Amino acid sequence: MEAIKNVSESAASNPSALAQRWRWVVVFVLFGSVVIGFIDRISIAVMFTNPDFYTSIGTGFDPAKLGLLMTVFVLAYGVSAMLLSFVGDMFGPSRLLAILTALWGLMMWWVGSATSFMSMALARVALGLTEGPSFSLISKLVHRWFPAHERGRANAVWMVGSPIGSAVGFPLSIWLVHVYGWRNSLFMLAAFSTLVMAPLIWTVARDRKHLMPEHHAAAARYTGSRTSFLRDYKFWLVTFYGCGLLMYLWGLNSWLPTYLERERHFNLHDMGVYSSLPFVLMFIGEMVSGWLSDKLGKKAILCAIGLFGAGVLLYIATMIQDPRMAAIVIALSAGSWGLGLPAQIAISMEVLPGAVISAGIGVQNGVSNLFGAAAPVLIGWIVGHTGNFRAGLTVIVISSIVGAVVILPLTRKH
Repeated sequence: MEAIKNVSESAASNPSALAQRWRWVVVFVLFGSVVIGFIDRISIAVMFTNPDFYTSIGTGFDPAKLGLLMTVFVLAYGVSAMLLSFVGDMFGPSRLLAILTALWGLMMWWVGSATSFMSMALARVALGLTEGPSFSLISKLVHRWFPAHERGRANAVWMVGSPIGSAVGFPLSIWLVHVYGWRNSLFMLAAFSTLVMAPLIWTVARDRKHLMPEHHAAAARYTGSRTSFLRDYKFWLVTFYGCGLLMYLWGLNSWLPTYLERERHFNLHDMGVYSSLPFVLMFIGEMVSGWLSDKLGKKAILCAIGLFGAGVLLYIATMIQDPRMAAIVIALSAGSWGLGLPAQIAISMEVLPGAVISAGIGVQNGVSNLFGAAAPVLIGWIVGHTGNFRAGLTVIVISSIVGAVVILPLTRKH
């Protein structure tokens, strides 16, 4: 904390260089919040493979009910993203994000304390409600801190928190559950959110106007309609693309460990490794996307290629007989998916007026997550009725290809 104070006080001597350094410090803290948020979200998927977990909440191995635990989270997340994200345009996004991060920890404690399916589902809903506005608040902070020509890379930095959260979260959760039990693993995650991440965001990401770009002040003077973006067809094309993007993400996050264990018969060690690999490649794809978005400006093309490739490669993976080769192709599919996310947010920041970034991305994120919420429970229902994971994963394949087609009209403009 003292180092942060000293850096801030040195602004007068070299404000330009300091501003450039500080905004990257801010975005790396935002990256950390996304990592811990994603570990919180996907930790439940690891529990699907743990008999003690589903015995404790009284479900047994019921794919539809277990998938519903992810779906109710994503539904609550989507509703919260749409209805609460506007507050980021009205109040300080950094302090609001810090408060919400502290609440994530309390909700994770509730998840770890649940003793029935209903209490677990309610805890997951509460977690979704508190995490819902996070991406729009982070997007608002990036828009405030970064000039337009750096936003592709800045968006890539915090967005790779999603795949890294999954890449780290799956093996970490598997290990924590194996060593400490499923409840204690969730209590540890809860403590980190409340005691470490929330104070860090509060301290580092708060406004420092002498270090922020001039466009921040211009955005504050915006006097247009705050809902005008809802009449812009480009906004809705990007939003519907996001529906396909998040159906893939939530479907894969929910069922990958169970698919590898039950369909591909991986042991505990291999399941951890191959559950992480897709998100390592997703991280690489997102970093490449951020660089190419700023370098070439072909954002919509990146979106279309990335999501189409993800769907096709996932379909190919389900047809491959060799388990390890199939897992590698799933990882390549996730890497292709990573090309789309930073480019999508960069397009959104071009389409939306600066003063309504939080509200606009909140609506976009909310609608996309409401569609994405269908994937875990739909896959679980199909698997439960057919006993066939290949049929269940077709949900992700189809939604990816449709999403890629939807974004094509914007390739002429980007």
